[in-house]
Amino acid sequence: MNVLFKEKVGTYYIITVLVLLTSLFFIILLASQFTEHAVPLNTPTKVIVAVVLILDLIVLVAFRQMTITVTDKMLIFGYGRFTKKFYLANIEKVEVGEYKFSNYLGYGIRYGRDKTIGYTPRGGQGLRISVKNEKKDYFFITDHAQELKSLIESRNR
Repeated sequence: MNVLFKEKVGTYYIITVLVLLTSLFFIILLASQFTEHAVPLNTPTKVIVAVVLILDLIVLVAFRQMTITVTDKMLIFGYGRFTKKFYLANIEKVEVGEYKFSNYLGYGIRYGRDKTIGYTPRGGQGLRISVKNEKKDYFFITDHAQELKSLIESRNR
């Protein structure tokens, strides 16, 4: 496959810092259990804290940045293993749009109130695509919305 476009869109630093700080809090909380000044936690609470820590670290690693790739045949976007792949020939419509927090109520992979599935590491412009045989449209953030729209439409003919 010939790569025509590749972009990495980072998550807001403040979100990354907040997730990192919560991870550090849970690490310190669990590590304190091995000191003489341990925070008193019962076994079920320790398990819950450990599970939340693992989930927090997965979110930190997986959702730090989103990648967008266009090859001569495919559009691929997403976070790490959480990616979507569509053949350009199956893309019916591409529109430039603006991220609205009130629609997605957050960042990451979100279901929008407008019935789209959003891949939104942060705010800004993005593309809304309609794909054959998909029930919902997809929206994803990009720093090159108009350029990417033109590229997809030119390869889709």
